[in-house]
Amino acid sequence: MASGDRIMLELGQMSASARQGTVFSISSIGTGVVVVVYDARNLVGGVACVSMPESKLSMQAPIEDVTKDKPAKFADLAIPLLLEEFRALGGDKNISTVRLVGGAQLFNFGGGGGNLLNIGVRNAMAIRTALTKEGFVVEKADTGGNKPRSIRFELSTGNVYVRAIGSVEDYTV
Repeated sequence: MASGDRIMLELGQMSASARQGTVFSISSIGTGVVVVVYDARNLVGGVACVSMPESKLSMQAPIEDVTKDKPAKFADLAIPLLLEEFRALGGDKNISTVRLVGGAQLFNFGGGGGNLLNIGVRNAMAIRTALTKEGFVVEKADTGGNKPRSIRFELSTGNVYVRAIGSVEDYTV
């Protein structure tokens, strides 16, 4: 791993970089979904940690207050913001890859996958919809299941390392 910036993100946060040594880290991703966009030719990457599918789910108003410190909280707002920042740094959607990690079902409320409370599945679906609107396609995804995960994304290699909580080994997505 090249020396450089280490960027630790939490749910609702996002960041993009064109510094080759940048490493993005996110721990304890449960029902949230992390979006990683990467342009290998231009070495530009970005990460958004989405925790809710839609901004209309917010009980707080105005929405600007909710997203001030957490611009990536909602998928419908996070994806356009992330991709705007990615493009501003020189990222090219025509040669980029997108990966998704997270979206676990941590609690069983009954009712199957269509359950309104299955936020993990709803997050992944909302993110895919927002990416499609922007002309991006998800190349790889590690979503669902019932265990939280952590990730490390190294901009110099484009590798996204995932570790299920409780596991001792990383795997790549």
